[in-house]
Amino acid sequence: MTVFRRPFGYRTRTAPLALAVAMASAALAGAQAKAPRRPPEPFRVFVYALESAETALQARLEEALPMVRKRVERRRDWFRLAESLETADVALRITNYRVGHPRDHEGRGRTEAMGDCWAMEFHYVDAVVLAGDLRAALSGLDHRCVETGPSLRNAASHLAEELEQFTRDNYGTLGQLRARPGTR
Repeated sequence: MTVFRRPFGYRTRTAPLALAVAMASAALAGAQAKAPRRPPEPFRVFVYALESAETALQARLEEALPMVRKRVERRRDWFRLAESLETADVALRITNYRVGHPRDHEGRGRTEAMGDCWAMEFHYVDAVVLAGDLRAALSGLDHRCVETGPSLRNAASHLAEELEQFTRDNYGTLGQLRARPGTR
């Protein structure tokens, strides 16, 4: 009986080739998951406010909700508003809206770090984005001189930017969720 043996080093010559093929396919898979400049179809987003027993918080959430919806809707390359949670690819739940004033330790407004502003306001819109098993806390922030007007609009715009960045960062996963029926 004749036994054929592989020449010494047979595996070592094919290992670099197999490694190169594996690396190339991993790079190709990563490139496919990379977010395009604009997706072929916008993601459906349902924007809603947290239900709160605290009356003051509920009033602030209801104040912020229309502006956040409007700012998300303005990013029409990436998003389209959904009618309900069941038809959405992504849910954006607003959890807080607050206005803050920077104070020093004596309770007086700080002016040294604010340029020409004597009075500043900070607007925060906090939210949680939900998509399948993906969860992330997002915040929109804006600060302005009180004299220039309210900045809820700018805080909501910043929140919409953060939502777009989340969508870009998780584009591959969100695309897979969208392709599977019943995962919304």
